Amino acid sequence: MLLAGDNLHGMSVLESRFSGAVDLIYADPPFATGEEFRLGRRKKTTQGVGATAYEDTWKDRAEYSDMLRSRLAMMHRLLADSGSIFLHLDWRSSHHGRLLLDEIFGVENFRNEIVWHYGGRGAKAIAGQFPRNHDTILFYSKSASSRFEPLKVEERLSAGEAKARGYQQESDGRWFKTAPRGDYTDESVARLSREGRIHRTRTGRIRVKYHLRVAEGLVVNDRLLGDVWSDIPDMMHAPAKERTDYPTQKPERLLQRIVQVASKPGDLVADFFCGSGTTLVVAHKMGRYWIGCDQSDAAIKIAAHRLNEASCEFEEATIE
Repeated sequence: MLLAGDNLHGMSVLESRFSGAVDLIYADPPFATGEEFRLGRRKKTTQGVGATAYEDTWKDRAEYSDMLRSRLAMMHRLLADSGSIFLHLDWRSSHHGRLLLDEIFGVENFRNEIVWHYGGRGAKAIAGQFPRNHDTILFYSKSASSRFEPLKVEERLSAGEAKARGYQQESDGRWFKTAPRGDYTDESVARLSREGRIHRTRTGRIRVKYHLRVAEGLVVNDRLLGDVWSDIPDMMHAPAKERTDYPTQKPERLLQRIVQVASKPGDLVADFFCGSGTTLVVAHKMGRYWIGCDQSDAAIKIAAHRLNEASCEFEEATIE
């Protein structure tokens, strides 16, 4: 369902049908940048080069916070008890979002402050500050029973990089990393030793070996995903076929990760600041149902175009 119009009104219309029914909400609201964002120069989905995509000209921080508060409160009502919200902001507004989510969702339901370190942006030497190369994604659950699926990511290293990390090689060439013995019993250590998984340091300390894969000549470390995501570049480095005219479009890989860890096929995913429709396209490709809303005509047109290209059947309506 793709809705055009003010999302607060749109959510109130949906409440009678979808209260407590949404499994995952991704929210990427305006950041209070003070800017007017315009469409780019690509031809694929151009709705008028240079035309306004949306205005983010909030000057009064109290008004901005009130805008967020009313919408986050409505999202809380729409979420299922097992649902979660991921609120995407930056340095201008993440502190406002954190306080509002504490108020509405409860401090006890805070899960993570995710740093999306996209890199690739510098700062002039005279700027008097470090380059600002990350956004913040605040992850809150509706309750302690909210769905979460831990995710492992591949880290590929050259032999030199692997050695610099302290990884070592067996006599047969296999790479391994080690971890402290921890609470392994003597019996468990004996079993691991028979399996060739015990490493003794020069001082005689016991460490447990974890062997690593090698792919295409690189050492592969499958690590548990943490709260700093530095492996997903911004749209400047996204595939050309994925890019649209929309100025604040987010990469599909970012939304794929969020949808994967916090929902399952058949779940309902919502994005009420849907912009160019990335969340909706990703949800469709991953077998989820979705609801999207935006008050920007350009956003709705671009999102609809992308969904049609993805062969997605959907209902489109205008919220009066």
